[in-house]
Amino acid sequence: MQILTLLASESGENTWLLPHAPAEAVVAAIASIIVFALIWWKGGPPIKNMWNGRIERIEGEVTNAATARADGEQALTDVRTRIANIDEERNRILGEGRQTAEAVKAQIIAKAEQEAADLRARAAADAESAKAQAASDLEAEVGRLALGAAEEVVERNLDQTTQHDLIEAYINQVAAR
Repeated sequence: MQILTLLASESGENTWLLPHAPAEAVVAAIASIIVFALIWWKGGPPIKNMWNGRIERIEGEVTNAATARADGEQALTDVRTRIANIDEERNRILGEGRQTAEAVKAQIIAKAEQEAADLRARAAADAESAKAQAASDLEAEVGRLALGAAEEVVERNLDQTTQHDLIEAYINQVAAR
């Protein structure tokens, strides 16, 4: 301070740094100390709380980021594990598909064999029925032909009076019923 006073006295001018009287400098210094003390006393705790809150917030964000990173790494590990197991899963699914296909194939074959057996049985029954019908039709036709042949033989061998007697006997027999 003496250096400043010395410099001010040599130049002969008053500067804004140096007051006109040393008492002013003392009063200004005391006022400055009081202002700084009030700021320190009243403004210090809020500033300190704000500063500590900021530090806590940053620590929380760092902790959250570390947790998120750990979760992300775990998810990445899970995905890599699933990717590694995808071949096993694919083979398992294909195996199940083959087993299901074999089971369905066996069911279809069994059903087709059953339907074929039923169809053969119906065809055999239809053939037997057609055979019986043909035999019945043949017997009727043979009987009709035999009757026609017998009538022809009887007609040639019967004389007029015998034929007349037979017709009358038939008419009497029908009338008697």
